[in-house]
Amino acid sequence: MAMSKLEVLAEFGYNKDPFRGYRMETADSLRLKRVLKMAIESRSMISVVASWGFGKTSALDIAFGEIPARVIRLITPDKERVVVSDIEKALILGLSNEQCKRTKEVRARQIRRIIGEASREQPVILVLEEAHRMHGQTLRALKTFREMDWMGQSPLFTVVMVGQYDPMRKRGVDEVRLRTDSVHMRGLAGVEASEYVRHTVGKSFEPDAIEAVSRLNGATNFLDLQDALINLMGRALGMGQKKVTALEVFDLYGGGVKELLKRYNITLSELEKETGISKATLNLVANDKQSTLTGDTFADSRQAVSEVLRKKLAEGGSKNAQGIYQSPVGLTNKKAAI
Repeated sequence: MAMSKLEVLAEFGYNKDPFRGYRMETADSLRLKRVLKMAIESRSMISVVASWGFGKTSALDIAFGEIPARVIRLITPDKERVVVSDIEKALILGLSNEQCKRTKEVRARQIRRIIGEASREQPVILVLEEAHRMHGQTLRALKTFREMDWMGQSPLFTVVMVGQYDPMRKRGVDEVRLRTDSVHMRGLAGVEASEYVRHTVGKSFEPDAIEAVSRLNGATNFLDLQDALINLMGRALGMGQKKVTALEVFDLYGGGVKELLKRYNITLSELEKETGISKATLNLVANDKQSTLTGDTFADSRQAVSEVLRKKLAEGGSKNAQGIYQSPVGLTNKKAAI
C-alpha cells in the first residue's frame, strides 16, 4: 500500500513538512523582481505566466517582501465571474475603512479618491491570481479603470496578472495586450534544484542522489520535484535504507546507467555474466532505450542491472560518488510505486 507524503517524511524523522513555507530566490524570482520594480515605477500592467508548480506566487511574495507597496489581492475563488465592480470593492476595502458606495458614479469618485490618496503614500499593486480564468471583458475594462486620474496623476496603480497561460491570449483583448508586458517563468535550473533538495530533504539523500535528481527534466518544477523526492524516499524505505542513493533515481526514473556502470567499474561482459542477459539487451538498458524489447523484458532487465548495482553499493562502491548523471532524464519515465 502506498504511503502518503507525510508518512514518508515522518519515517525519515521530520517533525513537519520541510517543503512547506520554504522559499528560495531563483533566477526566475530575481528576474521577476527587476521587472516588477520597473512596472511599479511606471504603474503599468504585467502578466506573470507559468504552469502550476513553477513558483509564481512564491516569487511574487519574495519580491513584495522587499518592495514597500500596498498589495491588494482579489480573494474571490470564482475568477470566471469576476467583474470590475468586484475589483473596485477589493481596492476600496483593502485601502480604506469605508463602505463601498452603491451607485456607480459615486463609487467611481470614491475609489478614485481612495486609490489616489493611498498611492501618494505608497505604490498600490493590484494582484489578480488565476487571471487566465478571467473573462476577456473584465480584462478589457481594466484598461479604462486604470486610466482614471487623481490630482493630475494617472494611472494610479500597478496591475499584476498571474496565470498558467498568458491571459492576454484571450480574444478581444488586443488593446490591453499592447499595454501589458509578460514575464514567462522558466523553472528551476539544475544548480537551483540541487540547492532546493539540500535545504529541504538533503539530509535524507546521498550527494550522488542529489546530483542525479537535479538533472532530471521534471526537476524544473517545484511540485514535480517534490513528488519525485517523496517517491525516492519511499523507495529507500522499502529497501531498508536510511538515505536515498543514485540507484533509487535509476530504479524509478531510468537513465544514467552508463555512468553508474562506469562508477562501479562494471563492463557489459561482466554484467552479462552476473545477470545472464545478452549484451545486446544490456546495451539497450544502459542507453535507456527499449527499442524492440517488450515492456516486461525491459523492466526485468533493468531490475536485474539494479540488483547488481545494489550489490556493488553494499560493498561500499558509492561512498565517494559525485556527479554521476551527465545527461537529463524525465521524471515521468516510470511511475513510482511506494
